[in-house]
Amino acid sequence: MSDKYRRNFLVFIIDWAAYGTAMNFVSLTTVLPAFVSSLTDSRVAIGLVSTISVLGWNFFQLVSASIVESRKYKKPFILRITPGERIPWLIIGISTLLFATSNPLLALAIFYISYIVISISSGLCTTAWLDIIAKSIPESKRGFFFSTANMIGAVLGVLSGFVVAFYMNFFNYPFNYFMCFLTAFIFVLISWININFVREPPSNTSVSSNGFRDYIRKLPRIIKSDRNYTIYTISGIVGAFGGIASSFYTAYAIDRFNAGDFEVGLFTTVFVGAQIVASILWRFVQEKHGHKKVLVTGGVLGIVGIILSIIANSINYFIIVFALAGASLSSFMVSNFPLLMQMAPEDERPTYIGLSSALKSPFLAIAPLIGGMIIERYGYFPTFVTSLVFAIASTIILAKVRTPSVHVEVPLRERLIKHF
Repeated sequence: MSDKYRRNFLVFIIDWAAYGTAMNFVSLTTVLPAFVSSLTDSRVAIGLVSTISVLGWNFFQLVSASIVESRKYKKPFILRITPGERIPWLIIGISTLLFATSNPLLALAIFYISYIVISISSGLCTTAWLDIIAKSIPESKRGFFFSTANMIGAVLGVLSGFVVAFYMNFFNYPFNYFMCFLTAFIFVLISWININFVREPPSNTSVSSNGFRDYIRKLPRIIKSDRNYTIYTISGIVGAFGGIASSFYTAYAIDRFNAGDFEVGLFTTVFVGAQIVASILWRFVQEKHGHKKVLVTGGVLGIVGIILSIIANSINYFIIVFALAGASLSSFMVSNFPLLMQMAPEDERPTYIGLSSALKSPFLAIAPLIGGMIIERYGYFPTFVTSLVFAIASTIILAKVRTPSVHVEVPLRERLIKHF
């Protein structure tokens, strides 16, 4: 492999590790639900966190795809937008320190506004970032890259989980959350600096920019002509409602089993620790059976996690629940985007990625809000059962997706020698 490939591989690994570590300090599954719970009793407010995250991140991928698809280089676009997904973490931290106890509603409002900016900026950057990865890393190496990056990020995540637990127990409220937000900012700052070292190859594209209206007109053609892509997207839409339960695992553990700050840190550690083991497993599953098998297996693990959360009669069950949730998330992190990259023609790769995310975004956004409303009116049990039904349906639909290309087996000795 070329020196440029090795350099970019290392830069992307560092970027993933630093950014992923930051996100563990502000985990959407553990830390942020607990933080919002400290400011308000509303379950809908907790669901709103996931709504903001998925709507901003998913919908705005399509917006950026229409902008960057015809560009030869995407890195300049990322460098202009990415401050918006990093600086607000510092703002959230400072506002938490200043207002969490004296004016919690103001602290909550600042958090929501800042998180909206973070989520939109992240969505705008994602499509361009993934296209650079697709250009920089050969298809035969993408599974290795995503599994390795996720594994390294998870290893650092275990360490960060212990640090989160330490913050929660050693520091008083709200300084414990301030430390989480400040640490997250430091790591996204490292990631920000690291992006500058990417050597982006030029895009081999014949797509010309004809304006946003013309771009939008071509989207129905993709949906109608590529049945396999459409089935995969439908699976994700149904899966949006299957993921309702995971948005409320932490809140449920707090409400039913009186989980404290230490347990929140422990859940974070288990959640990311499971990703380490799972990432190793997914790499070998992908090499042997392809990305679809990884995603289907991850879906099954998510289903088992929901079942355990429903039958749980002690907080100890949630150690397993968060382990299964981590393994399930890991399958998505390892194989979702590589599968989309396989499906997409090179000229339309940003659109395929962005369109799939945008089509899912309304459902991903509304699902946690619906979950919060059901919980407030009827309780956790019917909410989790509803989530279970949709998770099963999503996995069944996913199983109908055809693998876009046949994986070529490479001897183990050659893989070990030539990975770099």
